[in-house]
Amino acid sequence: MLDARVWWPLFPLMLLVVIVCLTWALVVVVRRGEQGKGRWLQIGAFSCYFLAALSAVASERGIVSAHLHRPFSILTQLCLLLAVIHYWRSSHRSLLWLNAVAWAGILADASLHYLVVRH
Repeated sequence: MLDARVWWPLFPLMLLVVIVCLTWALVVVVRRGEQGKGRWLQIGAFSCYFLAALSAVASERGIVSAHLHRPFSILTQLCLLLAVIHYWRSSHRSLLWLNAVAWAGILADASLHYLVVRH
């Protein structure tokens, strides 16, 4: 049931969801001219996820260690958690949902990867 050949199409789909949400949130923050913590959390989440994706691709090609993407992924999740907390009581509900969906996509990807590899 948890055969990687069956479930592998979900990984690029989750990657796409996370990239779309992070890009959309970054565009919203820049267009609104938001300053301070919210802007830096979005820039940090986008940058860390971009570095995590680059290091994951490099590790699949055997260029770097397979564990190099993990610190970047954890930093991304930390930025997203702080962004969700930051936007929780603000009027920017769209940013709350975009960050929450991006974080859920990362967590779903990690849990599915764990289940497929463990099986």
